[in-house]
Amino acid sequence: MKPKLILASSLIALMFCGFLASVANPSSLNGYYIGYHLLFSTTITNKGSSLVYVAKNKLTDPTIFLFPNDTVQTVLLVSSSHSINEDVDRDGNRIGILNVEESLRPGQSIRIEVQFRADLHLTLERRLEWEPSLEYSSSGLKQEIPRELVERYCVSAGPWRINDSSPSWLSVRRLASELAGNKTNVLAALMRLTEWIGQNIKYPTARRDNIQSPDETLSSREGDCDEQANLIISFCRILGIPAYLQCGCVYLPSRVDRGAKFNGRFSFDLDRLGWHAWAMIYVPPWGWIPVDMTMGYSREYPLLAVEGAAVETLSTVVSNNLLVTDYISETNLAGEQLGRTDVYVEEKESMKPTGISPEYQATPSMQVTTIALMGFGVVVVAAYLAARFTTKNRLKRNQ
Repeated sequence: MKPKLILASSLIALMFCGFLASVANPSSLNGYYIGYHLLFSTTITNKGSSLVYVAKNKLTDPTIFLFPNDTVQTVLLVSSSHSINEDVDRDGNRIGILNVEESLRPGQSIRIEVQFRADLHLTLERRLEWEPSLEYSSSGLKQEIPRELVERYCVSAGPWRINDSSPSWLSVRRLASELAGNKTNVLAALMRLTEWIGQNIKYPTARRDNIQSPDETLSSREGDCDEQANLIISFCRILGIPAYLQCGCVYLPSRVDRGAKFNGRFSFDLDRLGWHAWAMIYVPPWGWIPVDMTMGYSREYPLLAVEGAAVETLSTVVSNNLLVTDYISETNLAGEQLGRTDVYVEEKESMKPTGISPEYQATPSMQVTTIALMGFGVVVVAAYLAARFTTKNRLKRNQ
């Protein structure tokens, strides 16, 4: 996902900062929301001469994420082309397994479609304001991190092979130690890592088929959203700071993205929807905080990677967490296998706003109201960022 494309939509949430002060009862915030319609369609076609078993490849496996529901988002399955059996994956995410044909004969195709309604709520858990303030002087120390979190989220697992003996992973471990130095202040150490990645890892200019592992990202000095997130997760786990990957889809009002991968066997058409990923890092006393290197980070103010993370806005629907699954190896292998077959996968996905809470509606037209809110959000966020930049020097002194 290209950095900063989120701006036009994600800034809506920052606009709501002004409303927080005017709400007397915090619980009433739960009445404010923006609704989206999500559509995911996959067509699998067997153009070969032999039988194809759809569940044998990750890219044709009829399994979907059933979005989590909590105080900040409510996602309901509206319809599906096939009946669904619910289960839980290795990372604890709710998944749905669609009951489709196990195999496709030569020349046969199957179309799978699911639709969701997602309501994103404005609650105090969306940290538009931080308590205590997000400053180095307020951060806890590494020894204050609960041991059970270190034991679970600082291990070598999934794509974060922090104990790997290869030279490339040795470079990752050395750099993490060099960047953090002897800092025990968790937020200060985290921002050192964030600044280095922001200044040294570039966003790719060309689309790649394969996903890079964290050590490959360090070596190539480039990475997209999840690749940069996985590098900072690796750094944190090496240093004993709990971290994992979180993913979701983001509403991008002016974006249509089409393309193909794996020798043209996998094609996609994304309408106003972009898939995004960010790191979740445990920093006392705030707990789990997002670090968004491609939609939040600013060289002038690195803490914006946290304060401006896409997941803090009313434009991002969280889909799943990755704690132990090596999705990189699994996806790359599936793509390579698909590219050697005569099976074609076509994905069409869209995300469209469907509603906004009546309290925010200035006109009878939902479209006009949403556009007005987005425009006003840009003005508000400009003032917000200007105010935050004035604290940069003070924060650096505290660091």
